[in-house]
Amino acid sequence: MRWDALFRDMEAQLAAAAGLAAESEISDRVRMELRGISLQDRLRSQNGKELLLDLGTAGVLRGILRHVGEGWVVLEQDRGAALAVLSHVVAIRGMDRFASRPAGQVRLGVTSALRSIARDRSAVLIRSAGAAAESALHGTIDRVGSDFLELAVVPSDQPRRSTNVTGVYVLPTATVAALLSQQNGWP
Repeated sequence: MRWDALFRDMEAQLAAAAGLAAESEISDRVRMELRGISLQDRLRSQNGKELLLDLGTAGVLRGILRHVGEGWVVLEQDRGAALAVLSHVVAIRGMDRFASRPAGQVRLGVTSALRSIARDRSAVLIRSAGAAAESALHGTIDRVGSDFLELAVVPSDQPRRSTNVTGVYVLPTATVAALLSQQNGWP
């Protein structure tokens, strides 16, 4: 019958409209949820993935994501580890589309991480934001203030001894783009 076709067509149109409305509502909800997700939330869900962090003129870091702090991440590399300050990251490659909500844990800030590295007396290579990766400074962190660190510069092939210190730099922590640790020689 002619009316059967008419009613089937109307039902199909209503079903399509309802489907579009549902899709639109889902898209709106996804956009609303994304608004509350930070880069750190995205990074927390990437733990164990190999990422490439572009630090602009300070170079590129590649490694396995092992830790996400408040404004910083640690990548495990072949020759050690690298701490990157997120405010100096230009782009990240290798992430999937998932994100984790904050777990309510206390997240350490970058100065807390730097103090821990200073206590450990680890030899580090510091790349500064806006400076070429080749101009990185090698040494040990002697002290960390609220917004600065003191780096005793030492040649990369020598241990930290007062006789080997070639200078002491005071670096604002806001200019530190990355710290690299050493395992088997410097990259």
